Amino acid sequence: MDERFKGRFMDTFVWEEKKAENRKIRVVLAITVIGLVLIKILFISRDTIPQWGLRLGVVGLYLGVWYLFLERMYRWYVRVNYDKRANPIARFFLRFYRNKLATLGFFIVLTLVVVAVFAPEIAKYPGEYRAEWKEYALMPPSREHPLGTVPSGEDLFSLICYGTRISVTLGISVVSLGAAIGIALGVTAGYYGGKVDKLINYVTDVVMSFPFLVLILVIVGALRSNPQINERLIEVGKTVGVDAHLLMVFLALSFLGWTGTFRIVRGQVLSIREKDYVAAAKAIGATSRRIIFRHIAINTLAPVIVVMTLGIGGVILTEAALSYLGFGASVTTPSWGRLLSEANAYVSQLKYIHLVLFPGLAIFLAILGFTTMGDGVRDAIDPRLKL
Repeated sequence: MDERFKGRFMDTFVWEEKKAENRKIRVVLAITVIGLVLIKILFISRDTIPQWGLRLGVVGLYLGVWYLFLERMYRWYVRVNYDKRANPIARFFLRFYRNKLATLGFFIVLTLVVVAVFAPEIAKYPGEYRAEWKEYALMPPSREHPLGTVPSGEDLFSLICYGTRISVTLGISVVSLGAAIGIALGVTAGYYGGKVDKLINYVTDVVMSFPFLVLILVIVGALRSNPQINERLIEVGKTVGVDAHLLMVFLALSFLGWTGTFRIVRGQVLSIREKDYVAAAKAIGATSRRIIFRHIAINTLAPVIVVMTLGIGGVILTEAALSYLGFGASVTTPSWGRLLSEANAYVSQLKYIHLVLFPGLAIFLAILGFTTMGDGVRDAIDPRLKL
């Protein structure tokens, strides 16, 4: 009896010690992340470091500090939580890195994220247009302009850097909002069933019955044609620092981007709600809210993460297509699709091939990166995959 009591006491002591250590990890992580972000905002900018080459070196050093910090935090977390049992994080990355194409996609995505975050520092020229640049219009690639210049005289390399921020931010925002809506509706429909399930499924079928791109064009066109809505969105865009036309694209894509996630989550919930641990939770008197959040919704995240990763590439391509057709970014916004639209007039002239090649290559790499990384995440999460 004493031995069993002693064993339980030791288990409780170890558990409390682990909780305290994890709490310390979260505090250190939060404080350090806030500090590093403030360093980036206050000390790494075009104003504080005007030389382009020096800025790139400082950005590289800053990223190195981030890498070392995250590695130390990971080792600390593993030592606390996975010292005496299998490490699922290591197992996931082992499976992921065995897929060479997925690894390539991951590094492409990582590069895009870095360029998006540090676009003003990586770009050679500022984002604000200057009238004197007009005399440098349509210059070929050179040392001063690595990718050449566009008809307005702006540096194409700098525009692609700023366009990376637009594409990545829009892709992640649309997919995240769509996933949140899809999870909420999918869990509600799958758990409660009955009339609620039929109603949500009916709305989903109606939304999915329309051709996607055509419906997007109709929604964006309707938003632009309404003066009151248009003025309101312009005001909101100025407040948050976003192009009003891109804000319309964001709203339209978010309105239609939840259906796939809904279908996947609903199917998962229909299976999970029949599991023994859900029945046990109901038996001990757990509320529906607790069951949904603690036992059901969290177990649907694995396929949702895969869908989100794959969906970002589709959002980037759709935004580029809308901007190319004139329904996306305004003429002052450096969207990849708008750059291609401007280059359309020079596509038949070989000496201006850089106007089409580099924005098109940026779109291609972004879609390739997110798609292959999504495939790798799916294979790494799949428990049926044999190592």
